[in-house]
Parts: sequence; structure tokens; C-alpha cells
Amino acid sequence: MLASLFSKPQSSLSAQAKHLVAMRFLIYTGFQTSYFIGVIGTLTYADDASVVATSLAVLFMNVFVILGSFAGGAALDAWGPRRHFLLSIVGTLATGAAILVFGSATGIVLLGAVLLGFVMGFAQPIATSYPAYLTDDPLELKGINSAIVMFSNVSIIVGPTLGGLVAAAASSRAVFVLMMLFTVQALVAGWGFRPQTSHAAGHTDADLAEEGERAGQSSNSGTSARVTFVTSIKTVFTNSVLTLLFCIIFLSNFGYGAFDPLESFFYRDVLRVGVEWMGWLSSASGVGAVLGAVVALRLPPRFVSLKTLLVALMSVGVGSLIYVGTPYVCVALIGQIVLGVAWGVVNPLHNTIVQTTAPLEQLGRVNSVMGFGNMFAGVAPLAIAPWLAATFGVQQTLVGAGMIVTAVPAALLLFGHRHFDRAARQ
Repeated sequence: MLASLFSKPQSSLSAQAKHLVAMRFLIYTGFQTSYFIGVIGTLTYADDASVVATSLAVLFMNVFVILGSFAGGAALDAWGPRRHFLLSIVGTLATGAAILVFGSATGIVLLGAVLLGFVMGFAQPIATSYPAYLTDDPLELKGINSAIVMFSNVSIIVGPTLGGLVAAAASSRAVFVLMMLFTVQALVAGWGFRPQTSHAAGHTDADLAEEGERAGQSSNSGTSARVTFVTSIKTVFTNSVLTLLFCIIFLSNFGYGAFDPLESFFYRDVLRVGVEWMGWLSSASGVGAVLGAVVALRLPPRFVSLKTLLVALMSVGVGSLIYVGTPYVCVALIGQIVLGVAWGVVNPLHNTIVQTTAPLEQLGRVNSVMGFGNMFAGVAPLAIAPWLAATFGVQQTLVGAGMIVTAVPAALLLFGHRHFDRAARQ
């Protein structure tokens, strides 16, 4: 059962796990300084762009996060974590430099969104897949994943806060200097990282057979570590746990797609605050997410399940409604904390379940398939977000999106409980 994965006390992190946590924290902090303020903030405040332009920016970013995650998953499975990490560093530094040099017009900022989305997607396996290269023990995996999520949530506090300060003192584009500085520090932290790549490529036939059964496949389907994406897609959709996870995240995030292109206008036109508040309110979400990660660590075994995941996702929706439901920045602050707590519970549970279900030699690409569902759910609403905002208003559209985020997990809890119980028994 899934609950058994979390039934032992928390173990201390190994030296290599600490390297990994530091690597993820630093590169992710760099992304957090720049994503919201550097792209969306520049378009809204500096370029006075339209909702259509911000929607295009989010669309381009999400599409290229998806493409980047597939490229990153393939690179990880082919070359291992160390080469994948070096490529992530080089790509991030090149992107920051390009945006700083050329990103002075709306069209160039949109191109910057493409580049930033790709490198963010490419680097995703650092958090979602690298832990499985350090251990196959479920208890140790839980500890590593919880630490990664906790420090990633600290990134959501530190990154936007620093980005907000830089944007207030200089400009919204200056945050990309911060991104590059944090990326260089991530390279230093990763210099001593030594993952156990040998057990990814050196499986015996017996090992592969066992992993194939673990993913709901026959032993004949996994005779090589160089599996195709088709095999990884089959792995997800022939295993009940992975299939349910894919569907849960996809459906729950569908309503969230309207938030990214409209939030900056909500800040400017409804809350009536400056661009720096885009960073500070995001930091409040990070504070909540740190608390949520602590909650996830202390969950009793009987509460660790797909049902708990749905309750947490429903809480994200409730927090979203508080966040966008009034014109008061203090209430928005509380809403950001609430939805942050909920996300802090969701992420370590999700990542650990995937890592202990999917075969290691497919893990990079399996996580790419899972990430595709997550990101595509955010892309689909972008087509109608500008029209909804023009017709009903920015705040009204965001409230409607929050209602969807709340209602979908609630409906799945009410009507899908038999499927969750069946998956948990596997």
C-alpha cells in the first residue's frame, strides 16, 4: 500500500542527498527570482502590454516547459544526472545572458519566455528524478523528497523577495542577473555530487523483470535502459497508480491555467499595488509551502494516499478563492499562505509515489509524461483567458478559475473513491 512508504520515522540525509538539496535550492531560487517578475512583470508594468501578450507569454513558457521536460528526461536517461545537470547550468546561464542583452521589447520578452520555459523544464528532473539515483529505499526517498520540497518552498520565499527588491530598486529585467548568480552557486554546490548512475544502466534481466511488474508491465517490455517515450507513456497508462496521479493533477490544475496571465493585472488594477508585490505575495505562498512540507512529513501513515492528495488540491482551490476574492492585499496575503500550505503537502507525496512506482531506467521520461499532463492543463485555458477577462473582468475570471480548482478534487473525492482504494491495494 502507498501508506506503507511513509510508515517509518524520518532518517537523516546522506552527504550526497545534501548536495542534491543544495543544487535544487539554488537553481530553483534563480528561476523564482525571474519567472514571474522578469517576464510577466516586465510585460505588465514596463511594457504596458495587454492580457493577450501576457497570455502568449504564459502559453509559450508552458509549451516550452513541456518540451524542455521531455528533452531533460531524455538527456537524463541517456547521459545520467551529472551531464544533465551541467547542461541545465549552461542553458540557464545562456538564457539569462540573452534576455539581459536583447530583452527590451515585447517581442523579445516573449522570446525570453520561450527560452526560460525550456530551461526550467529541462531542469525539472533535478527534483523529480535525481533522488532515485541516490537510493531505492522508500523511507530514504521520502526524506530526500521532503527536504527538496521544503527547500524549494524556501526558494519561493527567497527568490521572489529578492526579485521584488531588485525590481523596486532597478528594473524588472534586472532580476535575471540574480538568476545567473544563483545558477553559478548551484554549479559550485553540484561539483561534489556523485549519483549512483551504475545501477541505472546496469540492471540484470531479473531486475528489469521485477521493475516491469512494478510498473504494471510484463518483463519483456523493459529489456533495455534505453527505452522510448512510447514505453514511458505505456508505463504511466498501464499502471493504475500512475494513471490516477496523471488524471488527478491534470484535472485539478486545469482551472489554474487562467492565473498566470491575469495575476499581474489583478495586482495592478484590483489590488492597486506595484510590481514588487508580485514578488512579495509569491513569497507568502512560499512561507505557506514550507509549513505544508512540514505537515507532509508528519502525516500519519493512514492519511498518506491519493485521497489525501485530493484534499490538499481542494485546499489549493480554497486558498485561491481567498487570494483573489477581495480587493484587499492583506486578504490576498492570507490566501497565498493557505494555498502554499496545500501545495507543500501535494508535492512530496506526488514525487515519492512516482519514484517508487516507475522503473529507474524510465524515471526521467515517466516524470516528463507526468509533467506534460500538469503543464498542458495550464496551457488549455490560456486560449479563453483574455476573452473571459474582457467579458467578465480580471477578478471575476480568477474567482471562477479558483472555483474549478476547488470543485474538481471535491468531485473526484465524492465519485472516485473506489478507484483510489483499488490503486492503494496494489
